[in-house]
Amino acid sequence: MTPTSLRYLTCDVFTDRRFGGNPLAVFPDGRGLDTARMQAIAREFNLSETTFVLPPDDPRHAARVRIFTPVAEMPFAGHPTIGTAYVLATIGAASAAGGQIVFEEGVGPVPVQIERRDGTALGCTFTAARAPELGPPAPAAGALAAVLSLASEDLSTYAGCWSCGLPFLVVPLRDVAALERCRIDSAQLARVLAGYATQQIYPIARVDDATWRVRMFAPTLGVSEDPATGSAAAALAGWLARHGAPGIAQATLLQGQEIGRPSTLRLQFERNAAGAATRVRVGGGAVIMSEGTLYL
Repeated sequence: MTPTSLRYLTCDVFTDRRFGGNPLAVFPDGRGLDTARMQAIAREFNLSETTFVLPPDDPRHAARVRIFTPVAEMPFAGHPTIGTAYVLATIGAASAAGGQIVFEEGVGPVPVQIERRDGTALGCTFTAARAPELGPPAPAAGALAAVLSLASEDLSTYAGCWSCGLPFLVVPLRDVAALERCRIDSAQLARVLAGYATQQIYPIARVDDATWRVRMFAPTLGVSEDPATGSAAAALAGWLARHGAPGIAQATLLQGQEIGRPSTLRLQFERNAAGAATRVRVGGGAVIMSEGTLYL
């Protein structure tokens, strides 16, 4: 029997150079694949995420996009959204007036602006489908420090669970040195976060007023450490807005240095008088890495 063949491309996202950023596999035509087969393919590629592009339910939208980690389907994720848009733009499968397209994801419609120069796609910026929401109170500082293999004094204040459709436990640290020392203690993670709203941990450390170093650990999703996490960046806007001044805010987030995949994420949001973030946008560059055929 002749095997079914599927075209795929891989790209590095939140970078402008190869072998940086967060790798992503994209299947531009996922028609005919059921959920179990998509999950098996994502497990085979074993990247943070793999995406499958399908016809949209609303003809005004560019595509429906399903996103899988090696062990689970995700309702929304940032680097797959940007990387999928970049791949489709590069192969000529995504075009729209003004450069904006809309993806249908589990979280809802996600607008994506494609950034081009002389007709060539350079990167993309997505607008979060939902404003950041604050979740349940964070565990005690000492417990969080134990999860991260740190001392209690390494933590700063105001840890919190924030989500734009996918929750992250934002854990501010006192300095970059503490961030670099983070190591997940699996036993403590299972003990401290059992039954909690998320097991995705996002420690952060300020570099200056406009720059933060960040890391993201999600071992229960099959991602020991993520090189770049756009959905966490969007959620972070809620934390930053809660502790900042009203107006338009911008921040550069640096991630992945500790695992040899340096990534740069651009975050922009508006902070209203009530201290809430609105119109959250996350952007970055991308580069194509490979193209191939998968046989089923």
